[in-house]
Amino acid sequence: MSDQPAAAITFSLVIPAFNEAGAIGGVLDELKTLPGCREIIVVDDGSTDATADEARHHGVTVLSHPYNRGYGAALKTGIQAVTTDYVITCDADGQHGFAEVMKVAADASRFDMVVGARDGASHQSLIRMPGKRILAWFANLLAAKKIPDLNSGLRSFKTAVIRRYLHLMPDGFSFSTTSTLAMFRTGSSVNYVPITTRRREGRNSSVKIFQDGFRVLMLIVNLTVLFNPMRVFVPLAFFFMGASVVYFVIYSLMERIHITESMVLLFITGIILFFLGIVCEQVSAIRREIHR
Repeated sequence: MSDQPAAAITFSLVIPAFNEAGAIGGVLDELKTLPGCREIIVVDDGSTDATADEARHHGVTVLSHPYNRGYGAALKTGIQAVTTDYVITCDADGQHGFAEVMKVAADASRFDMVVGARDGASHQSLIRMPGKRILAWFANLLAAKKIPDLNSGLRSFKTAVIRRYLHLMPDGFSFSTTSTLAMFRTGSSVNYVPITTRRREGRNSSVKIFQDGFRVLMLIVNLTVLFNPMRVFVPLAFFFMGASVVYFVIYSLMERIHITESMVLLFITGIILFFLGIVCEQVSAIRREIHR
C-alpha cells in the first residue's frame, strides 16, 4: 500500500447496484478515498429499495434505470458515462475492498484490461462452484488461453478499448465473461492480479445456477465463433470425417468392403463444416479489421 503506482493515473469507478441499500453505504465509505479516483458512478439498475438514495447521500454520481435491465446493462451505462481514460468496475455487495481495487488500479495503465483473480482464500458460493469450473474449462478450451478467473467483477479497462466492444456485451450478468473472451480474441493486453474477496453483504446473489449457466455456455460458443471460428469448426469437421472413416473400417472388417450412405453423409457433413468455418473466419477477420 505504500508505493501504489495507481495514484499516478486518474480513473473512474463504476459500481452496478440492484437492491443493495444495505451494503452500498459501507462500500462507498471504503472506496471514496481511493487515490487517483476522479469519480464514482453508481448505476442503480431499477432497485425497489433505497439503493439510489443511499448512494446519493454519499455524494457520488448516481445513474438510474427505470427498471431492472441486468448487470451488463448497468455496466454499459456507467462505462459510457465516465470521463477518464481508465475505468474500474467492482461489485456493490462489499466483496471488493480498498486494497483489492488498488491492486487492479496499479496495473491499469499498462494493460487494456486488468482482472482481479480470486484466490483460494476468497469467499465463493460452493453450490455454484462445479458449474463455474465447467464453464472455465470450456472457455480455456475454446479461447486457447489459460483464464485464471473467467467472471470476476473487479476489473479495469482502458475506456477507449472497452467502449469499442460494448455493442457485443450482453445486458445480463455475463458481461464479465464476454469482456474476457473479447479481449483475448482481439489481441488486447490482459493481466491478472490475485485478490481475496469477502463474503457478500445484503441480499443473496440473483444468479440462477442452471438457467444462467446454460446461457454463459452458449455465450462462450457464440463469442468463439465470432472471434475465432476455426477453433470450433475444424474440430467438428474432423470429428465427422473421422467418424466416417472409422465407420468404413469397422464395417469393412465385420461385413464387407462397402461405402454406405451413412458414411458418405458423415464425410460430406465434415467437409461442409470445414468450408463453413473458412467462410466464418473471413467474416470474423473483416469484423476485427473494422474494429481496428
